[in-house]
Amino acid sequence: MNTLAAWRIGGCMAVSARVALCTVLLAGCSGAQRPPTRRSLTVADWFPLRAGAAWSYDTQTGIGGDTVLASLRVERAEPPRYTIRSGARTETYEVRADGVLREGEYILRAPLRPGATWEGRAGGRFEVRGTGQRRTVGGQAYSNVVEVVRTGSRVGITTTTWYAPDVGAIEVLASTESSRGAEISVRSTLRGYTLGAPEPTE
Repeated sequence: MNTLAAWRIGGCMAVSARVALCTVLLAGCSGAQRPPTRRSLTVADWFPLRAGAAWSYDTQTGIGGDTVLASLRVERAEPPRYTIRSGARTETYEVRADGVLREGEYILRAPLRPGATWEGRAGGRFEVRGTGQRRTVGGQAYSNVVEVVRTGSRVGITTTTWYAPDVGAIEVLASTESSRGAEISVRSTLRGYTLGAPEPTE
């Protein structure tokens, strides 16, 4: 979530732009696994990054009702930086004590509490709309979900991303308005994921 997902979605005014919306925050894998039980969480736990981690998404492109498979995988892990591939595109993520950045922009930032905001690139603005949510995606129930909305970008796209701890982005909704005033939206829902091997601790 190259970036989900995004798990971030780009372009909606043309077919190719809509496909870009599908891939920005997404990338590949199949088969879900049950997240481990944890007593305390850091911001980075809502987007766990490690070698071998990957996510796959069913993406409704808004083009004739078609659904396509989009994927996201960690191609290189050099903590605290990770290279994530989505299709032909790669992006750099960084894990810090106060959050997770994608290409230098925070996509998750402490404190994760309703109403918390921070500034993004190109006039973008992030807001935590909800925490502790329960959400069912692809028949799988998730708890302690965090909802983050990005608005105000130059391309006029509003992106809502739901993150589950020890999983990552479980759902992404990107929407914009066409030149004719019609709403265009792309929704990606988690199909499966793997977190790879745990990183060694010192």
